[in-house]
Amino acid sequence: PIHGSCLRTKCSAAFVPPMCSPELLRVACLQFAPSHGRVRENMARADALLKARKADLEGLRLLVLPEMAFTGYQWRSKEDIDAVLEDDSNSPTSDWCRRTAARLGCVVCCGFPRRKSLRRLNSMVVASPGGELVDIIDKHHLYATDKTWAEAGTGFRSLGVVPGLPLGPVGFGICMDINPREFQVPDEDYEFAKFHLEKGSRLIVFSSAWCRNHPDDSPSAFVDKTDEQVSEELLNSWLRRLYPLLGRDVYFVVADRVGEEALELLGKDTDQRSRFCGTSCVISLKDKRVLKALSASEEAVLVVDVPLKKESSDLAKQLTSVASPWISV
Repeated sequence: PIHGSCLRTKCSAAFVPPMCSPELLRVACLQFAPSHGRVRENMARADALLKARKADLEGLRLLVLPEMAFTGYQWRSKEDIDAVLEDDSNSPTSDWCRRTAARLGCVVCCGFPRRKSLRRLNSMVVASPGGELVDIIDKHHLYATDKTWAEAGTGFRSLGVVPGLPLGPVGFGICMDINPREFQVPDEDYEFAKFHLEKGSRLIVFSSAWCRNHPDDSPSAFVDKTDEQVSEELLNSWLRRLYPLLGRDVYFVVADRVGEEALELLGKDTDQRSRFCGTSCVISLKDKRVLKALSASEEAVLVVDVPLKKESSDLAKQLTSVASPWISV
């Protein structure tokens, strides 16, 4: 079973932060529904959500945002997305991340679309607590929605040290990266999980815009599910993909978006809409325990204190004592 402190629509409001401790790694995942193409408006929305949790962000070490957090996810062509592509000379997302990292004194990771020379890439910026750019991670496995405009990155990434984080190596992934390449490689190859196993990643930062349906699904496949059903299916899916890492001392930190986008944005002749899965969470892969998760629909900032020591820490004991086995893998 995966153990966790049950999914709650108001889970973030109930969080009472302990005193900052060297035995804890405080992480936050910002889950929201960005408006398609409205970059500045979405940044203001993210700022407002963070401001509402200001007291709980004291001592924060890591903030993670979803894939393509400020631009929206679905774009019909290279020409269509060019208006929001960023580059070294003009990168509103990088600027926001560096500014926010310096203000909060933490590492900030956020997904964004970028141009590198003649290539268009679905990427993630990593900024240090000093407001400096640490690295840019490119999505390696492309989903159908990415292929309208993006090229694949050259490989998965894990950094031995990320300034400001006491845990490492730190691995990274963007949504489809966790799945088999093209959905054609055998499931048991576990490319993403085996890469991070080989690199010894202790912390995996994962930005996502996980869709409930494939854009080419028939209308009959777009069925309503409860938030609980969506989250249960999604968590099980992630855990299956991470199977080689289960039992290892690794934490999986996910920021996934919520909301909807019209499939017309992909050039589809339909009134169907892509719905996103949320369920931003922190999972201990050592014992398959969800430390805390948001629901599949709420906009909120999830704040979690990750115990850096083994199960002997008081916090780990508390988490175990309140855990409930609610998902099996």
